[in-house]
This record gives sequence, structure tokens and C-alpha cells, in this order.
Amino acid sequence: MDLPKLKKELIRIKKLGFVKTHRVGDTGIGKTLEDLLNIKENNIPLHDIDGVAELKAYRKNAKSMLTLFTLEPLPKGGDRDRMLLDNFGYSKRDNSRSKELHSTLSCKKYNNQSLKLALAKDKIRVQGKNKKLNIYWDIESVEKKFGNKLPALVYVLAGTKEVKGKEFFHFSEAYLLSGFDFELFKKMVKKDEIVVDFRMYYRPNGSVR
Repeated sequence: MDLPKLKKELIRIKKLGFVKTHRVGDTGIGKTLEDLLNIKENNIPLHDIDGVAELKAYRKNAKSMLTLFTLEPLPKGGDRDRMLLDNFGYSKRDNSRSKELHSTLSCKKYNNQSLKLALAKDKIRVQGKNKKLNIYWDIESVEKKFGNKLPALVYVLAGTKEVKGKEFFHFSEAYLLSGFDFELFKKMVKKDEIVVDFRMYYRPNGSVR
């Protein structure tokens, strides 16, 4: 598929108006758009950019975050995660985990676990309120991950409505995003337009997931 054909297909889909979801639940919007574009996965081969564009569909009225990619901070290893769990983790009574850490980090203020992001020249650091940390993402690893995961992104927005308990989508806007600029990425982190999610916990055997 090339860009003119993709654009033509998206215009065709827009003219369909509201389309009944092809799958119940949060993932229905992506599944519906994939089917309408006749692709099996959320990756579109685009010869114009010499690569593959990832397809992401998003509800216009949604408040949930859009996941860009998953990337472990540096330095790698279980000791880093154990330190985070031991110092910033918490326990819940409704599961068997001794400690877990589900935490969203932003730049403007510390979160409930006393963690935030801080910007350096060539790094995005994790900062603890009462503990000095050496945990970070550097420009090389972020740029490499971004290039591998998102060489290009086709970002499609849809209006939604419900009819007799069924969700319908109107795919009305689409954007092709490509390229990566670390300085612009850092600016978005500084504005809290990009945040980081930590998701980890101790397994019963003591290892970290």
C-alpha cells in the first residue's frame, strides 16, 4: 500500500459514517478499523516511507493514555526493580503480591509514590523525593526503540455513539506521523504530554515481574 491509496481508503471509510464495532470492548475500535482497511495486524506496509507504519485508532472522547512503546530504563537488571519495589512499592490486601508498583511518573510534580521525571541534556531520569536514584533513559535507547517500534504512525480518531447497547465508530480524522526528535520528545515530557508508567511486582518466588 502507498500513501495515496491509504488516504483514499481512509476517505472511503470516513464516508461510511458510523460503523458498528466488530468487537466488544476497548479493543473494538482497532479491530474495526483493521477490518475496514483489510489488514490482519495493526501494521501497514507503506512503500513511500520504506517501512511499516503502526496503526493506532483512538476514541475522540477517551481520557485514557495512548501507549507509544515499552522500554526498560537503564541500568538494566533485577537489582534496579527490587530497589524500586523495596523503596517505593506498596502492598494490597486483595492479591497475594508482597509488593507491587503501578505508578505513573510525570515531570511537573511527584506522584503518590514520591517519584517523578527529571530532564538532563541527553537523558530522562527517574527522581525520588527522598532517595537519590540512578535510573534513566538515554537518547540512544529511546531513539532506537522509537525507530524500531514507530518508524511511522498512522493515528486515526473516531467519534463514538451507542445504539441499543452497541458501540458505533465514525473514523473522521487521520494523521501520518514520522521521524523522531529527542529535544521535542523532552519538551513533551516537560509539559507532561508524555508520561511514564511503571508496572512491576514481586512473584511468590521472589522474582520480579
